[in-house]
Amino acid sequence: VAQFNDVEDEVYFIKQVGSFTRRKGSPDIGHGISIWLCKMKADGSGKIEIKELWKNPNYPIDTQAQSTWMCVNAITRKIALSITYAGSDLTGLWTLNLDGSNLKHLLTRTQIGGHRQQIDSPSWTPDGEWIVYREETDAMRLAKCDKNGENNIRFMGDETGSQPRVSPDGKQIVYIHHNGVASILYLATIDGSNPHPLPAPDDKRYHTHGGTYPAWSPDGKRILYTGGSSRPIVDAITGGIIRDCDLDLQRNTTWGWPHWGRQGIIGFAVRGIIFTDLEIKEAKVIGRPARREGTGNRW
Repeated sequence: VAQFNDVEDEVYFIKQVGSFTRRKGSPDIGHGISIWLCKMKADGSGKIEIKELWKNPNYPIDTQAQSTWMCVNAITRKIALSITYAGSDLTGLWTLNLDGSNLKHLLTRTQIGGHRQQIDSPSWTPDGEWIVYREETDAMRLAKCDKNGENNIRFMGDETGSQPRVSPDGKQIVYIHHNGVASILYLATIDGSNPHPLPAPDDKRYHTHGGTYPAWSPDGKRILYTGGSSRPIVDAITGGIIRDCDLDLQRNTTWGWPHWGRQGIIGFAVRGIIFTDLEIKEAKVIGRPARREGTGNRW
């Protein structure tokens, strides 16, 4: 997952250096594993390893899949980072500063009602006081905690949801609602009230195609998401479909975890980190998995 900083001149991301050997029936063996907080310029130049966060963890972290989610808060200049599928030593919700300092484990995975808890998709409120996230136990639900990991609240009852994104003004949440048949884009107020589907109910073009990876425009007026093979942009007020993204990012394989900034959209593809122009007409790969100089490791 990649995220802009507050002025969008730099992109922050997590990488894993090293490899694991998987042995059936035995513990995995790590080979020089390191997890780093990194940054680069918005054009892909100037890659810097800011700080090593963990060395030789008990399990690998797939930083190019759903194991890792991050959100940068523009006001506090802090990162919220969630990790899944990595063993109990690292899973859960973390916060840290943009320089890698003050790494803090806010929420750890626990057993709730006989189900193993999973936490992912953190999204800051604009003031940096709260973190909204997905909590999965017996079902996927939305919850929030304060910046210290306290006052943990499941605030939408039994409503199932995932991938929450808080609006730029902090008044709304867009998320993916799971109705047992499909995953549909939903919008609610910040307290979880008035949940309703997007696009507008009278527009059926995308309701049957599912929905994933919602992202707010910087002005909070539009929402981009993936619906099947399309990437519609929806008016956040009327619910009307503005247009489909003309950009064919299937050339870069799956486009996910987008962050819509004032310069364009940054997101993840298997080929690397991609960056679109402001009109979402063109895209380029600005960060690719590569061999670290002097080693045989991928990063």
